[in-house]
Amino acid sequence: MEQVRREPMVPGRPLAFSVVRVPFFLEPGYPEAEEFEETNRTRLVRKWGGPRQWAQQKDRHDLKGRALDAGITDKINLDRLASNTLKSHRLVQWVSRTRGLDASEKLYDALNVLHFIGGRKLNDMSMLVAAAAEHAGIDEAATRTFLDSNDGRAQIESALELAHRFGIHSIPKFIIDGELLLDGAANADQHLSVFREIERRGKTSGRAMFAEALGISPEVLAGGYAPCAAEAGGAAPSAA
Repeated sequence: MEQVRREPMVPGRPLAFSVVRVPFFLEPGYPEAEEFEETNRTRLVRKWGGPRQWAQQKDRHDLKGRALDAGITDKINLDRLASNTLKSHRLVQWVSRTRGLDASEKLYDALNVLHFIGGRKLNDMSMLVAAAAEHAGIDEAATRTFLDSNDGRAQIESALELAHRFGIHSIPKFIIDGELLLDGAANADQHLSVFREIERRGKTSGRAMFAEALGISPEVLAGGYAPCAAEAGGAAPSAA
C-alpha cells in the first residue's frame, strides 16, 4: 500500500485506502470467561493431532521461512496465551466506529505486539483498558463500561456471518475494493498488481462490504487510514 501511495501511476493522484479489520475466531468454541487460557503451542498440537503432525503442517506452509523473510522469526512467542478474542474484537470495532480507522489501526497494531510478542491473552481486561487509553486516547472507565456491556456483539456476529457467506473459513484474507479476495499467503507483488490494476481502471467499486455489518459509517470510512493493512475500500480480515 505504501509503495502505491508513494509512487502513483498518475503523478499527484495516489490511491487512497480505508482499512477495515474484519473479526474472525480461530477458536470459536473457547469459553468467554477471562479465566480460561491455554498456550498457543498446546492449541496447535491439539489442532493438528500431535507434535509430529503439527511439525509437518509447519513444513508444508513454510511458516519459519516466511517469518524469516518478514524479519520476525525471533520475536513471535510460540507459548503466548490463547483465549477467547471477542472482547478484543469488540474493542477494536468500537474504536473504529467512535475514533476512526487510524485510531483503531494503532490499537490493533499494539494488541498484536502485546499478544504475539509479549504473550498476553486477548481477553485480559486490564491489558485492553490500558491499550485503549495509550493508543486510542480513551478514558479507562469508559472502556471498562463498554467491555462490561454487551455492546458491539451483534456487529461482530453480523460480520462473522457475512465472512462465512463470502467463503472465508480461514485467515489471513484480504478483500480489496469490496470484491476481490486475496489469500494471506499472497506476496507483496501480487497486492501491488491488484492495486495497479485499480489505478489503470481509474475507478473503484466504492464497496466496503464489511463496513455496514460492523456499523462503520460512510463518514468514518471516508476518513481512511494513513499507512498500512483487512478490507480496503479504495483495499483489505485479520484477527486475533
